[in-house]
Amino acid sequence: MGSGPYFEDFEVGRTYTGPERTLSPADVAAFADLSGDHHPVHTREERPLVHGPLGIACFFGWLYETGLGAHVEAALDTRWRYLAPLHPGDRVRYEMTITRARRTSARVNGVVGRHVLVRDQRGELVQEGETAALVTARDAEGDDARRVGRAFPGTAWARALGERLSASPAFTTATSTWDGAIGLRFGEDVVQFRIYRGRVLDSGARTPDGPAFVLGAPDITWVRLLTGPVNDLTKRTMRDEFTVSGSAYEYLRLTSALVALVDEARALAKEAA
Repeated sequence: MGSGPYFEDFEVGRTYTGPERTLSPADVAAFADLSGDHHPVHTREERPLVHGPLGIACFFGWLYETGLGAHVEAALDTRWRYLAPLHPGDRVRYEMTITRARRTSARVNGVVGRHVLVRDQRGELVQEGETAALVTARDAEGDDARRVGRAFPGTAWARALGERLSASPAFTTATSTWDGAIGLRFGEDVVQFRIYRGRVLDSGARTPDGPAFVLGAPDITWVRLLTGPVNDLTKRTMRDEFTVSGSAYEYLRLTSALVALVDEARALAKEAA
């Protein structure tokens, strides 16, 4: 356990997998006894259902068995969705992708965001969730400067991206006549870029007049876009992976600027790899 990863070892965009785990009838019976949930759907003789929360419990067991939870100090918020039934005898496989890594002000630890896919033996997606944890840091000094390119949507990341956008010919051309602010929503957090005639004047959580529009998506969608092999923003928006609030006119007007913004964000993320 002592040799497991510290906060600094979790890189945004990295995915961890491991061996399958069989959910045995004994597991289901033990979970029913532990939770007190002896509902007939879980205890009937013919094709009983596995308790949904057993999938979460086994995920945390998987973290322990793989050593990925060796330096976890506390579990934080968890959101979980049940997409398809599981039955005793099914095998599950976990895929965990790191979506955020933010050092705390105390410097001795950091918050790591994790997106989890749970698939059965047929490869079908049966559960999906997000969970965060407080993880011990190896060194209080840290390596924040190196990691800033993937520290989205933090303030340091927004400022670094703003500097790149002001020097990007594609972005400055696309916004050369524009005056306003663009918002990007990562999960529940929004970062804004105040733009005036091709230059980013300010970037952070707020701008004086607010954004003209906000382009938003779950953390995992942003991670796949900014760390994946290609800039496929257009395809993802056509698949409704992103939502837009605010002025649709301004959003459509700045489509090419958003593509350029993603190009620069991807280049920034590559520097941090």
